[in-house]
Amino acid sequence: MTILTLKAIRKLYQKGERSVEALRGLDLTIDKGEFLAIVGPSGSGKTTLLNIVGCLDTPTTGTVLYDGTELHDMTERELSEYRKEKISFIFQSYNLIPVLTVRENVELPLVIEKKLGKAEMASRAVDMIRAVGLAGMEDRYPRELSGGQEQRVAIARALVKNPLVVLADEPTANLDSKMAEEIVALMQEINRTRETTFIFSTHDAMVQGHARRVITLHDGSIRSDERKAAE
Repeated sequence: MTILTLKAIRKLYQKGERSVEALRGLDLTIDKGEFLAIVGPSGSGKTTLLNIVGCLDTPTTGTVLYDGTELHDMTERELSEYRKEKISFIFQSYNLIPVLTVRENVELPLVIEKKLGKAEMASRAVDMIRAVGLAGMEDRYPRELSGGQEQRVAIARALVKNPLVVLADEPTANLDSKMAEEIVALMQEINRTRETTFIFSTHDAMVQGHARRVITLHDGSIRSDERKAAE
């Protein structure tokens, strides 16, 4: 099932009197349950593409169709609401709130959505904390966790609202190689058992090696789109 279609996406930025074309007529289709890495050198368009996929930015021209919904005519507020409901992010810096406990950090997207009662929010948060291997740490604060544990909390927070897609921007950059392998293995397991769609922007060869599809960008265009055979 296709959940995201980008057609003829161009993105121009004005820098003084000069226009910079960050994306050049890019076409891309992503299906539910993909485990996909976007790679390429600095300046290739990775961040711009991730921002458009994440509804943080809009293309200059082109069409973005998300799960059957055309985003072109949405206002900034409507895009924000769509992003809040459908899209989650995992960052290299974790972005946990230091004064909140692990459970409170994981609950935060549900608190912002304001759709569930307190008991249901707490229950879903605890379930996700267990799912990422942190049972018993619900009342700890970020300062009491290792880097790998903080990233697990960030993953739980991203998944607690059952998003359509999870965007992971260099999620292993601040981890040692052993912990990075564990985090990617955890995301693979979540992808397999929950069919959660993961899209990575990464320079990490290990992440690329585990991805089932690797899209390489160069100068704002797709240079290659490689899919691995199912294991």
